[in-house]
Amino acid sequence: MNLTLAEKERIQGLIEEGVTRSADRLGKLSRTQWGVMSSSTNEIPVVRLLSWFSRSSDEHLAAALSAVQDIPTQAVMVFSVKGAAALSEAVTRPWAERMKALPDLVELTIGEISNILAQSVIGALADQFGRTVILSVPQVRRGPKAEIVAAALEGYDGRKDVLLMSHVELYSNDLAADCSMVLAVDSEALRMLVRAQPV
Repeated sequence: MNLTLAEKERIQGLIEEGVTRSADRLGKLSRTQWGVMSSSTNEIPVVRLLSWFSRSSDEHLAAALSAVQDIPTQAVMVFSVKGAAALSEAVTRPWAERMKALPDLVELTIGEISNILAQSVIGALADQFGRTVILSVPQVRRGPKAEIVAAALEGYDGRKDVLLMSHVELYSNDLAADCSMVLAVDSEALRMLVRAQPV
């Protein structure tokens, strides 16, 4: 599916609306004010995406979620290890003493942050249908960027899915962290969504 400029602008607007919603939920989780911005949402071939990600051999964390009904979607949120650790520390600070003994705290926190981001974005898309889309529990992987994203997108089907990538920035106080958000969305559902949007 090749999106027109107008369609891209509509989808970009919905994604921006979704990530803006996530700021309030992050604030409630961490008891501090957050800002979340998205930019540069583009349709991208999977080969180009993985080729681009393969330029980085550094370890990353990727959280993958999926929905199978109404708007079949795979959502992958990718963070650098350093950014993930900083985000985890910021979000869990109010409960640091109680949570410090938890194993895999960074992975658990990134899973929850990714869940908030994905639910907010998919929710903004689902609102166009007046429906609720339920996402799976996040699965968090650690490893080279291209490798973990390829594993997270194992259900991607280039014959019926469109692949979108957006750069997301999360910031609070003196913290700023980047996230690459990758969405694989059923093409037919996306066409219905775009048609439902006012011009």
